[in-house]
Amino acid sequence: MLHMQKIDFHFNVPNRLRYACLVARTVYKRGLTLAMWSSETKKLTELDELLWRFDDLAFLPHVFADDRHAAETPILLSTKLPQLTGDVLVLLDDALPADWQKEFGRFSRIIDVVSTEPTELKLSRDRWRAYKAAGVELAAYDRRK
Repeated sequence: MLHMQKIDFHFNVPNRLRYACLVARTVYKRGLTLAMWSSETKKLTELDELLWRFDDLAFLPHVFADDRHAAETPILLSTKLPQLTGDVLVLLDDALPADWQKEFGRFSRIIDVVSTEPTELKLSRDRWRAYKAAGVELAAYDRRK
């Protein structure tokens, strides 16, 4: 059994990165810190740009984890999981990192975001099975509703 409390699966979201911005806004408003991970630099670059413009009324302070201001910034982005710290980890990737069981244990809450894209949905089922096999408590939230 892993040390993490549970993994929340948010699935059937219309747009993965836009949904990640909504999660970031909610987490930040609650005064928590947030780590956002993907193995794809391109995806995180898109997320970085979207975080600046998705809500004109919300300022979401964020930087990449290797930025010199990372220590004092509440929202961190990285392709390198060991660089990330925070209360909540948002997963924006189709695959699990090799050392996920060790790395995920550092976060009190984990949110795995899955869009309606068929390939993403199929790969998310593989992650679900891996989490289940490792004995992780899972909660599923259908965001189509």
